[in-house]
Amino acid sequence: MPEGNVKFSAAELNLVLHATEDEEKVLKSIQDVLLIPAERFSSQPSEGHYKNKISLLKAVLSSQEASDLALRIMSLLNSIDRDQLSRNLHEYSDERGNLYLRLDKQRVCQGKVSLSEIDAIRIRFKPVKRFKPSSSIENYRGLLSSTE
Repeated sequence: MPEGNVKFSAAELNLVLHATEDEEKVLKSIQDVLLIPAERFSSQPSEGHYKNKISLLKAVLSSQEASDLALRIMSLLNSIDRDQLSRNLHEYSDERGNLYLRLDKQRVCQGKVSLSEIDAIRIRFKPVKRFKPSSSIENYRGLLSSTE
């Protein structure tokens, strides 16, 4: 099975919560949809561009959790998002083989998973170190096709 080829050493999730958003509700949605327990997130108070209060939430996942999350996201993405990701994988990864996904936070709160550039849950999947980082994109392409 191709999905066995893609292993991550870790994953990091980051998101911004605005003062108008209910932290408990957002974290419950993330827990329900992405299966990441709310208690895994740390919260850091901060200030937005216009001096508005925001919270910066962060969770770091282990290797197995990261791999499970990647498979879960790929299986929940619709065919249009999966196709966009597959065609533009070079835009979602860097020279170190990190895979960057941005999920629409509002859609996750509605129980769905889709890619988005705005108001996103940002996820960085770190690859297990290999001798040929260039093979990461092909491995990610295999991950996408394994969940169709």
